Amino acid sequence: MRFWSFLLALTWALTLPTLSTAQNKPKKPKQKKPAERRTKWDDMDIGPFQAYGVETKLNGKLWRPALKGLNIKLGPNASVCFDTERLRMAASWTGGFLKLPTGRDGLEGVPKIVGTLALHTPMTPGWAGPKGEWGEPTPPILKGNDVYSMGPLPREWAKWRGHYTHGDRVVLSYSVGASSVLECPGFAGGIFTRQFEITRSPAKSPMSLLVCEVTGAQGKVVGNVATLEKDGAVTGAAVIGAGVELKIQGDRIIAKVKSLQPTSQFLIGTWSGPKAEVNKLIQFSQSKIKLQALKNLTQGGKPKWGKPVTTRGRLGLVPGAYVVDTITVPEQNPWKSWIRCSGFDFFKDGTTAAMCSVTGDVWIVSGINESLKELKWRRYATGLFQPLGLKIVDEQVYVLGRDQITRFQDLNKDGEADFYENFNNDISISNHYHEFCLNLSTDPAGNFYFIKGGNLRQATVPHHGCLVKVSKDGSQLEIVATGHRAPNGMSVGPKGELTSADNEGNWVPASRVNLVKPGGFYGHVYTAHRKQVPTDYDKPLLWLPHQVDNSSGGQVWVTSEKWGPFKGDLLHLSYGKSSLFKVMKEEINGQWQGGAVRFPLRFDSGIMRGRFNPHDGQLYVVGLRVWQSNGARFGAFHRVRYTGKPVHMPTQIKVQKNGLAVTFTNPLDAVSAVDDQNWAVDQWNYQWTKNYGSKMYSIKDPAKVVGDKKQGEFGGDVIAIQSIKLSADKKTVFIEIAGLKSVMQSRIRFNIKAADGTVLKQELFHTINRVPAQ
Repeated sequence: MRFWSFLLALTWALTLPTLSTAQNKPKKPKQKKPAERRTKWDDMDIGPFQAYGVETKLNGKLWRPALKGLNIKLGPNASVCFDTERLRMAASWTGGFLKLPTGRDGLEGVPKIVGTLALHTPMTPGWAGPKGEWGEPTPPILKGNDVYSMGPLPREWAKWRGHYTHGDRVVLSYSVGASSVLECPGFAGGIFTRQFEITRSPAKSPMSLLVCEVTGAQGKVVGNVATLEKDGAVTGAAVIGAGVELKIQGDRIIAKVKSLQPTSQFLIGTWSGPKAEVNKLIQFSQSKIKLQALKNLTQGGKPKWGKPVTTRGRLGLVPGAYVVDTITVPEQNPWKSWIRCSGFDFFKDGTTAAMCSVTGDVWIVSGINESLKELKWRRYATGLFQPLGLKIVDEQVYVLGRDQITRFQDLNKDGEADFYENFNNDISISNHYHEFCLNLSTDPAGNFYFIKGGNLRQATVPHHGCLVKVSKDGSQLEIVATGHRAPNGMSVGPKGELTSADNEGNWVPASRVNLVKPGGFYGHVYTAHRKQVPTDYDKPLLWLPHQVDNSSGGQVWVTSEKWGPFKGDLLHLSYGKSSLFKVMKEEINGQWQGGAVRFPLRFDSGIMRGRFNPHDGQLYVVGLRVWQSNGARFGAFHRVRYTGKPVHMPTQIKVQKNGLAVTFTNPLDAVSAVDDQNWAVDQWNYQWTKNYGSKMYSIKDPAKVVGDKKQGEFGGDVIAIQSIKLSADKKTVFIEIAGLKSVMQSRIRFNIKAADGTVLKQELFHTINRVPAQ
């Protein structure tokens, strides 16, 4: 007994200090939750809808309701996502709208659903096909957390036409077979509603709508109410209106439209919750609801965005042949719209333009005149999916997003778009960040062109890295050329010439500008879309080193006689260096090649889209700062104005058997032009590999590295100049070089004078794909 008492006492003695020490330890301060990352996008009034893919958690796993989703606010506490490819109501939720992405200033990442998911359907067609089938010919591929969609449903099955806005209400428009459908989502009393107005085809073929699906649920139909029950929870639907019957097919609720009326109206309400609360749905099913004709909501509503915002432009003051004027963007506006200029075009009057912002807006700006004193900006459209190209045709605005080309209609002429019409949405899509759709141009026949980025890996959808053509009427999309990695622009010339540019990365050793031919492959092996892996590529018009253009933009052809001596020439825009280049090109035995020289101009942001104004004949450019760029502002809109002063720049370079002929815009000083101490030529090659970019390699010793993109100063093998001659008109300098060979990158530096004494200290970068035999 004494032993056990001793042992017990010893145990307490050993335990008490430990307990005391633990009790006396200072409590750890509660860790604060990390601050939620935000961008200016979070503070923006984006309007009643946002086109975008979305993601959320479903059964503890990442789930993507749609890749081309139209996400619609149904008041402050409920939202839905409509899949515009498969014409299905993909998801419904309560508690909020979307948390927009924050990576790369909002462009990297996918919006997340804010709130609680209430209803969802799988990524299958929302309506049965022409033969009553549900399996589409090319269904999306789900692989882990990734989804790859090859395109929308076949047109004979169903087609997305677009959506109307009327105040805060959104009316969806699409066809199923030959029948036309208007649909308006809503939310009231805990019930999600879908109002339909269907104009039947003369054949009045059966129509079947997917309403709900719950895997493994048991279903039943009582009157006009259908329910799916699983684990004590019920998902159900009720139909109000004649000519529609709810059916259970497996674990789905299907609505069969049987009305033979030319136009039928009905309402379907959906609800999900505990079985004990199913009376909410039953009570709704007994409601007497007078439906407003949806057609009345397709005529345009009251303006949402009020009066225009006024800014004052700035005229360039730096003297020279060209100056940069600024069309001041309304960065401060009532809706906190984050304006990042990504595309634009002019209306016929030349003083009014439409401009899109990659954040999702379209603005109309007027007052673009000589003084720019009073610029009026009207918010025209909102909620687009990363728009990166805009074109005006016959006074109608077309905008390219990641999901489709949208054609806008202002139905009641109040200065705001009322119908966001799907002109073409055949482009394939995945959830990968890099695959933007960029630029939007037309050829002389009226066909549209744009370019789609790749996913930096092996292509997973048919259009990764492709330059594509859309027919004038929007009915067809076809691939023109492949092999692009991360292009940020292209152009169509006055004779239908096509150009593109790509940015350094894997299989793209340096920025390259291409003169595109149909069927061409432009270097990025992962987006070649060929059965055999290419061992060579179509040569670019020219390469540009990283230090000169680390991220290429689009191109623009000079169509004006009022812009100095360059009509008919090609210009190249550098997004990364916020720079403008004059491009020189020549053809030798079917092979194109050329060079570029930089205009001595500065821009506020990474310029990437350019157009000539048919009214004043001047060049206008827009740009933004999201990816790697030295631009200072988030968005910029500029005019590059020719002042009439002499232009002193190279305008042409010709490769000859024994040297290079460089032609200038104006006569040169005869003494300085032929002094070989004023000229230097060096050359290097790149390596075409799967590595990210390339170092600079000697042309004499291909394994020797002579430069790197990380260097401020850089150069290649010095090329000996045999002699320099000046033409009789004093405009062309011939640089004699012995044994001239093809080379990826050649640089000509010169420090000479024009005949009028102007100093020309410039660099010309060019590519020699072929040297003539004679």
